[in-house]
Formats: sequence, structure tokens, C-alpha cells
Amino acid sequence: MGRWRTAEYVSLGESPKGDAMKHVAFLTYNTVGKQLSSGWHDGPDGRRALLIQNSKGHRFAVDSIIGDRADPPPGYARSDGQYVDTVRGEIDILWGQLQQALSELDHVVVYVGSSGSEQAIALAAHLPATKVTFVGCDCGDLKKELLIQSAGLNEAGRVPCECGGCQTMERLFTRFMETGELHPSS
Repeated sequence: MGRWRTAEYVSLGESPKGDAMKHVAFLTYNTVGKQLSSGWHDGPDGRRALLIQNSKGHRFAVDSIIGDRADPPPGYARSDGQYVDTVRGEIDILWGQLQQALSELDHVVVYVGSSGSEQAIALAAHLPATKVTFVGCDCGDLKKELLIQSAGLNEAGRVPCECGGCQTMERLFTRFMETGELHPSS
């Protein structure tokens, strides 16, 4: 297993149709970086990226419960039902937005964290594995890998990241917009 820690970064290159990939969505229940707005972003050479991120404007989905804090509150556990339910609800909202744009997209990058991986992976299972890249921290990476395999998404790309994925998602977005590739520059 261990594909998260040793994953090679993905180069988009060409779509399965043989055309250069031009339209990529980045979906996370947290945020992509700190200052990027949701919606379509236009880049050079006809590249477009759709950012679909936390609908409430919080950096992390659970901030709607615990407030914007530098550190989690005492007794916070990511596996606590109220946090998992909040993240699951956020993923459902965001996935609805993604579905409206799917016909325009060549690829979808999906953050899977410790609280929302089950729902995100289950929804991604409706897409061709070659059209998906998962970005995930090592929290519960074995569980995430088993879910990905069970969903038939073995061929999906995997990019390891920090907890929350905000920085890595921003690097992937920036790299795609600048070069058309989907791996962070070193």
C-alpha cells in the first residue's frame, strides 16, 4: 500500500482523448491556499481551473463549529461525529457544484482528509479513475487507500500533502495554471 508517502506527482500531459488537458477542477472541503476565490480562473494557453472549496469561507470545514483558531480546542477529535457530519455535508454541497461543470472538465483533483475521505472517495467513484487525482495527508492513509481500491479507483493519481491540504492544493493549482502540469514545483 503506502502509495501516499511514495506517490509520484502527476503530470497531466494529455487527456485520455489525446488532447492537452485544459480544464481542471480542484475540490476541497477546506480552502485552496488563503486568498484564492472559488469559481473559474483563466490562465495562459486556454487553461482554466475551477476552484470548489469551503462554501462558508472558513479555512477548514470544522471551523464553522470550533471557530477560526490556530489550534484545535481542548478535546477536539477529527473522528467525532459532529465534525465528520459537518465535513460530509460540505462535501455534498461542493460535489453538487462540481457536477454542474463535469462535462467541461478533463481532470478533477480531490482533497481527502481524515474527516471526509469516505464521502469524497465514494462520490469520486462515479468518475473514471484516470480523471481523478486524490490529495491526502497521512492521517488514516491505509484506510483511504483501502477505500480507493474498494471504489475501483486504483488508477487515480495520489499526491501526499500536509494535514488540511491547503498549501499543497494551492501549489497544484498554481503549477497547473502556469505550466499545464499537475505537480508542485520543488
